Amino acid sequence: MELTNRQKQAMTTKRKLLYTAYELIREQGYPALTIRRLCEKSGVSTGAFYHHYSSKEDLIAQGFASYDVVLTEFLESYEEPDPVKAIRHIVLSLNQYIYDNGAQFAKELYISQLSIKDSYITRKDRSYYLAVLNYVEQAMDQGLFHSTMNAGGITDFLLRVGRGTILDWCLHDYAYDLMEQSARDLDFLLDNLTAGRG
Repeated sequence: MELTNRQKQAMTTKRKLLYTAYELIREQGYPALTIRRLCEKSGVSTGAFYHHYSSKEDLIAQGFASYDVVLTEFLESYEEPDPVKAIRHIVLSLNQYIYDNGAQFAKELYISQLSIKDSYITRKDRSYYLAVLNYVEQAMDQGLFHSTMNAGGITDFLLRVGRGTILDWCLHDYAYDLMEQSARDLDFLLDNLTAGRG
């Protein structure tokens, strides 16, 4: 189904606000982010902001949703015959998205997810979860994973490891390379799941 011009405009406005917020957070920190400053810098009216978001916390909380939009677009043309490699790529791509938007963004994104009742980050209907689950099921069907857990359990475990590395990075005041550590943690887990493969 093709989007209407109005829907496309709404998506453009939301992305503009979100990415301008990321920029302001990187430059000045989250406490300095105000809706007025955000609207001025992005060229979006305050009314348009409140049409899409209820608060700046709501805007930041939707950071993972914006990643899912990008992931969905990417997966439309992604071809990887090895489901284990596909899982690695997708899980690391989220951590790369967090890293690329800066340490302050990661911190505020996690704070926002902890402070709202329906945390988007753990939803099982989001594109990120469903993509990893799909490849986990493929890996299990092909006999590549050796585990007593079912596909949902393995997917939950993989995503906990990914989130845990980001949180640990924040707790250690960003003192190490997030992507190097994320790859090491994920590779350790995948190596154990595929032990005896081939």
